[in-house]
Amino acid sequence: MRTRAESELVERASVRPSLGDRLAWWIATGGGSGLAPIAPGTVGAFLGVVLFVGSAFVGRALGMRTLEWVMVGILLGIGLWASSRACRSFERADPPQIVIDEIVGQYLALAVAFEAGGEEPSWSVIGVSFILFRLFDIWKPYPIRRVERWASGVGIMADDVLAGGYAGLAAYVVLLLARRLL
Repeated sequence: MRTRAESELVERASVRPSLGDRLAWWIATGGGSGLAPIAPGTVGAFLGVVLFVGSAFVGRALGMRTLEWVMVGILLGIGLWASSRACRSFERADPPQIVIDEIVGQYLALAVAFEAGGEEPSWSVIGVSFILFRLFDIWKPYPIRRVERWASGVGIMADDVLAGGYAGLAAYVVLLLARRLL
């Protein structure tokens, strides 16, 4: 005879996830990049760089200078939905496998740095933004640590969005100072 806990496990295992759950999981894990055994957040941030460079190239080719900001909005909305839904399947508040927050945060850092600097994408801006985003994401200065405690996908996304904003502004200042000093 099964215990109650065993019965619940069997019942949960027999429930097939819906298409929406599988899509949310795929988006939240960055297409599976969040399953990287070492530094999944860094892998997710790298995916954010790839998405930004691709969308910046497409935006410039089509003459759409605002495509990056449209993408920020789309990624943020999809990320909120996917991370909220996927964190239930992981049964944790902020599982490390969910990297859509790092993707959006890194993308935002690059969008802010390039918008403030008025530059075309360059490897120096990308490198500085990447390093600063990872530093702010790990260090979590005020109020980042406080907002990461918010419930569900909002907390998962909010801390990295703030880290991305901080990193983008800091990258702009660093690059502006470097230009003036050199």
